[in-house]
Amino acid sequence: MTPRKHEVESLSGAYALHALDNDETRLFEAHLAESEETRNEVTELTDTAVLLGMAIDPVAPPASLKLGIMAQLASTPQLPREEAGRVQDPIHPSSFNGKAAAKAQARWFSKPLTALASIAAAVILVVGGGVIVNSVNDNSFQQAQANQLAAIGSANDTQRVDTAIGSGGSATLMWSQELGTSAFIAEGLQELASGKTYELWYIGSDGPRAAGTFNIDKNGNAWRVLDGELQSGDVIGVTIEPSGGSESPTTAPVVSIQSA
Repeated sequence: MTPRKHEVESLSGAYALHALDNDETRLFEAHLAESEETRNEVTELTDTAVLLGMAIDPVAPPASLKLGIMAQLASTPQLPREEAGRVQDPIHPSSFNGKAAAKAQARWFSKPLTALASIAAAVILVVGGGVIVNSVNDNSFQQAQANQLAAIGSANDTQRVDTAIGSGGSATLMWSQELGTSAFIAEGLQELASGKTYELWYIGSDGPRAAGTFNIDKNGNAWRVLDGELQSGDVIGVTIEPSGGSESPTTAPVVSIQSA
């Protein structure tokens, strides 16, 4: 079945970002050769993508970036390799200061581009410049944790607190009071002896409440969405406990972070 014309035209945004597969590219380029309006639109969208990329200052990636990407690759099933298609010649962008750029900016905000939104949604979740991802043995648990983390990150009332830890590393608490959910992210925690684990706690006026255990990777990095519900004013603490965790803390906290 041949796609209808408007369906092919809707691929302009994805084509400008080189996000089409080989079949879609061939189909769209056949239409592109026949439509001056579509060629102009692709040029404008390419201009816009470049302008958006220039709108913010570059940020040096943290050391945890490679860790996060490699951990995600290790835990994500890979598709079988496909033969590469021919390399597409780039469409030459017009001057950033010309009419095309101005028209592109107007079009960007007036015409919804589903393809661009989908691509943006697929970007790895980043908090404060660091990739928040780690390897978890149980894929179902990992998926649930990732979903919760994404919900926290997209909440209207997301807050975060960063703190240094005694081992020379750092820790971050990110939470949404509206969702009652929080996440702990750490870099540079000390390796524990065999039979020991890190355990998270909500510490409030009614005493500590267990919020889940976690282990670190070889670089001392980890993240964990806390079990249970964050209450207003809770302190988040981390203690060292026997494997499997404890019902109540048996050691003093090695990390403490005050929520709002």
